[in-house]
Amino acid sequence: MSNQDRHGPSSRPSQFTSLYLANLDPQVSDEAMIQIFSGFGKIIRSVRAKDFRGESRGFAFIEFESSDSAEQAVEHMDGRLIGQRILCVERTPKVDEGDYIY
Repeated sequence: MSNQDRHGPSSRPSQFTSLYLANLDPQVSDEAMIQIFSGFGKIIRSVRAKDFRGESRGFAFIEFESSDSAEQAVEHMDGRLIGQRILCVERTPKVDEGDYIY
């Protein structure tokens, strides 16, 4: 059974532009993360969660201009070794900087 069969024709699971990145290696810079993901398309925004000291909390959100770019990024980057950690990449609803708990 396909995703469309389970969710009905009105739900379009492939129409997403925002990604949740988990298990980020803190040694991988924001610039490196953006450079890696920009190979899939134009990035509109990226937000990396940081603690009160400004250190990475190990997750981030990236929003692409197009859903095709986001879909390709999930397909190619989920489960890849980036730095010293295996990255988890999932689609997510759009997230603004104030929408998650530090």
